[in-house]
Formats: sequence, C-alpha cells, structure tokens
Amino acid sequence: MNPDESVEFRELSGLDELDTQLKLYQMGIESFSPYASKGKVDMIIRSEDGEEVRYADIKVCTGKKSNNEFVWELEISFFLNNQSFIILTARLPTVQEKIEKHYIILDSKDFLKLSQIHKLETQNDKWILKVPFKDLLSLTHEKKSTSTKIVNSLAEHFNNWNILIDWSIKKEKEVD
Repeated sequence: MNPDESVEFRELSGLDELDTQLKLYQMGIESFSPYASKGKVDMIIRSEDGEEVRYADIKVCTGKKSNNEFVWELEISFFLNNQSFIILTARLPTVQEKIEKHYIILDSKDFLKLSQIHKLETQNDKWILKVPFKDLLSLTHEKKSTSTKIVNSLAEHFNNWNILIDWSIKKEKEVD
C-alpha cells in the first residue's frame, strides 16, 4: 500500500480479508490467510476422505471512492500458477443511505480477459480499475445495466459467491 493511504483504508482492507474468510467458512470452504493484511486468502478443499487437498488463491481488493469514480488497485504480481480468484469489494449506499458491502467475484482468467477488453491502466505494477460511481451504484438495483461497458462486464460477477462454491464442488466430484 502507498504510505499516503489513510489508516481508515488500510483498516477496511483488513476487514474485507477477514469478512471473506468468514463468508468462505459459512459456505463450508476452509480458508486461511498467512498473509495477514495483504488482502490475500487461501482456500483449501479437502476430499471427504482427507486424502486429496487442493488450494486456490484469492486476492481481496478493497475499492475506494475517489471523486465521481470508484477505484480498485490490483497487484499484477498476484497471478500465480494456482487457481486464483479476485474479489473486488465496494461499500455502497442503499436508497435509505445505509452503507452495504458488495463483492465482485471472478476468477483470474476472467479478470485477465476483462483487463484486455477494457484496456485497464497499469501503474506501479498494479492494474487500476476505475468505474463511474453512479454506474456502480446501478448494480445494486434490479435493473443492472449501465451506459458504461466495463460496469456491464462486472455486473455478471456482482455478489457472485457461486463461482467459489462451483469450484469447490466441481473439483470434489473430479476427485471422487
């Protein structure tokens, strides 16, 4: 993280990592994070007999509002040979002005496609994903289309925890 980032932002990043681990646990997926406060979580899938163990890396990236945009910075070096997933978090206001946390969850291959299609900016070995804040807010509504192509691309991944469940189930079936 940049030294000029606020303490509040760093604390939110740590909370997002912890929240992700709790959500995985609730879904029945083991996880651990030896990288505390680095925004990285490892998922562990064990076969029922305990003989097979597989891992997937998850990068949790906290977004922040900057002017009229919402911005995520994702380290390019994250991508490994293991299966990996990206979780972009966003705290968005509801109609009643209550702040709710939302997640954009996609596997690394989909993220790489998205970065190529939308020509994401890179800076200091990070992808910079910027979207108009008002368009991101539209994802919390029933009608999830916007005029921004990149937000439309992200819409199918909005609060999509099923991708992680599907990965764990698919691999368990392959092990059997």
